[in-house]
Amino acid sequence: MPRDIERLMHSLCLPAARALRSAGWQPPVDIYRTARGWLIKYELAGVRPEEIQLTVRQRSLTLSGLRRDMRIDEDQHSYSMEISYNQFQRTLELPCELEQMEILTDYRDGMLLVRLSAREECHEQG
Repeated sequence: MPRDIERLMHSLCLPAARALRSAGWQPPVDIYRTARGWLIKYELAGVRPEEIQLTVRQRSLTLSGLRRDMRIDEDQHSYSMEISYNQFQRTLELPCELEQMEILTDYRDGMLLVRLSAREECHEQG
């Protein structure tokens, strides 16, 4: 009987674990409304700036890239792995058109700061 329960748990949990692994990870984000637009902060520890791509389309802002594992010592072997290394993508929907906004980025200390400033008055759309 315990073997059957073990097989059942394995069959229920394994597909979810595989799906989670294949989905990669999504960086956490903070979104602020400012007087002229938006400030968006992405936490990207360990991601090189050249591995990041930012795409704007209508009301969507998509950040994609790759976080690679780095070797510290040549003879290292993993004992425990909790950090996700993989491709990532995160799409945000904001309540106004973004394509006409001025976009400034700054990458410091593992944080990507994206400033979206309206050239004209930005009226939020429902």
